[in-house]
Amino acid sequence: AFAYGTGYEYSTDPDSSWTQGNRDVRSWAFWDDRLWGLDNTGYLWFSDVIGTEVNNAKIPLPDGYAHELFTGPDAQGEDILYVSTEVGLWAHDAANARFVKTKVTFPQWSSHDANAVAVQGAATWNGDIYITAGDMTVYRYDPTRGVVMSVGLNGNAGFPVTEIRGDIIKLVPTHAGLLGFIDGASDDDGTIWEYNGVGWHYLARVDAS
Repeated sequence: AFAYGTGYEYSTDPDSSWTQGNRDVRSWAFWDDRLWGLDNTGYLWFSDVIGTEVNNAKIPLPDGYAHELFTGPDAQGEDILYVSTEVGLWAHDAANARFVKTKVTFPQWSSHDANAVAVQGAATWNGDIYITAGDMTVYRYDPTRGVVMSVGLNGNAGFPVTEIRGDIIKLVPTHAGLLGFIDGASDDDGTIWEYNGVGWHYLARVDAS
């Protein structure tokens, strides 16, 4: 199955045929032997059988505020669902079919660009949760200890080079570290950086598109 924002398609035989799902999907995750989808209104649904969606919980925020659905540890170290939003991180309370706020909260991001999008990346790496908050800001959250730290590329006065400053649009965990993809000032100013738990180092400069 794959999602494309306004919908999703699925197949049990990708070489022959695909079927269009009934919901828009902003992001999704696999948890508790189910496929979970997050739509553009912040509604979470699940499928026990692909193609049949069951409503579960809604983030109590305006449409468009919810961004990335992913799994991560709770205070006891058990995996649960999380959603990054414009104003912080929300955890899924499966027993009560609801979302609750975590300690990761921040003011809604604003920019001179009216079309800018704030939170665009979230991931779990080495037992901690990482969430972007606009520009090069990244928060690191240890839910077992309830500790929140700022570990973004905007530390120590940030980058002096305007061309490579931008928004972290994706966080991707790997064996070696956490990759951050930055959409730079122009099409050929995208960069990839890697976080190793202590600091960031530069990997590559790429076409941002």
